Amino acid sequence: MMKKHFTIRLMALMLAALMMGAAFSACSQTQQTEQTEQTQEIQTAEKTEESAQASEQTKEGQWEFTDSLGRTVSFEGQIERVAPSGNMAQQCLFSIAADKMVGRAGEVAKNAEAYYGEEFVNLPVFGAFYGSKSDLNKEAVIAADPQVIIDIGEVKDGMKEELDDLQEQLGIPVVFIEADLEGTGTAFRTLGQLLDCEEEANKIADYCDQTMQDAQEKSASIPQEERKSVYYGLNENGLSSFAQGSFHTEVIELVGADNCVQVEGAGSGAMEISFEQLLNWNPDVLLFGEQSMADGVANDPVWQELTAVQEGNYSKIPSEPYSFLDQPPAANRVIGVKWLGNLLYPEIYDYDMVKEVQEFYSLFYHYDLTEEQAQEILGK
Repeated sequence: MMKKHFTIRLMALMLAALMMGAAFSACSQTQQTEQTEQTQEIQTAEKTEESAQASEQTKEGQWEFTDSLGRTVSFEGQIERVAPSGNMAQQCLFSIAADKMVGRAGEVAKNAEAYYGEEFVNLPVFGAFYGSKSDLNKEAVIAADPQVIIDIGEVKDGMKEELDDLQEQLGIPVVFIEADLEGTGTAFRTLGQLLDCEEEANKIADYCDQTMQDAQEKSASIPQEERKSVYYGLNENGLSSFAQGSFHTEVIELVGADNCVQVEGAGSGAMEISFEQLLNWNPDVLLFGEQSMADGVANDPVWQELTAVQEGNYSKIPSEPYSFLDQPPAANRVIGVKWLGNLLYPEIYDYDMVKEVQEFYSLFYHYDLTEEQAQEILGK
């Protein structure tokens, strides 16, 4: 009997020992896991810091940038001196890195001087860097000693080869950043990363992205049968335009309107049309560029045949300092989205355009418009 009780007690003691051992082991594993996690967190933090330091060191030394054409360009140190290629690059650079610009792409119109300021207006003019209208002053570019030439806009045939040739001729890195209308925000972010101006660039990019998102949502709410047809007239006679799908008419299509110039195979360039064609299309709304007959259609017996003229549905596109629609297709198209949406569908694009224009010019030009100036720009 005693032997039986002893055996039972012995087994109980062994079981207790096993349980204590298991508990101790579990506790040890938990402590080990916590220590491992803490160690990993410390290592991760150290790696992040090392990575940031390495990135900073890379920017101070040799580093590379791959542009929108897949061209990889090498740089030495941070970029502090930039030359723009084209009006869109000029406008975008002025918005986020005016202090880095060593020259201008072209002359500044009188109505734009106030927005840019005397210091910018007095910069040397380089001319067009490539393309059919190339008039590049290579000596002026070399004298200005930029670390990079930046072009922004639409991808064109043969561009990669042309930019490679330009880079070789000048011995200066050349970068291209693609920017269609809806990708304007992305272009600004890329430009900010390249030039170490991310805070200012991202602020503008956020504005662009929000504008595009709003337009997409508002446009989607417009039934097809209620969409207005629009004609965009250029030149003094108003009989030059761009076909639907062109890079130059993206604003029209984004806001939920139909470009009445629907010609297959027309390409993205301007095309001449006849008044008979325009009369046949009979658009709901006419838009006219700065150098067109916008002020004369009301008294022109030929144009009076159009329903849009009879009903007063025609407008001159705001164009100070750049067109809100095109010519050139620069960042002013972003405010153009709000302007055209409000013009065509005021009940959907319910904006106070005076305030919108003031906000845009403050953000993109660092210029504070008065209400009167904003109204004048809008043609009110």
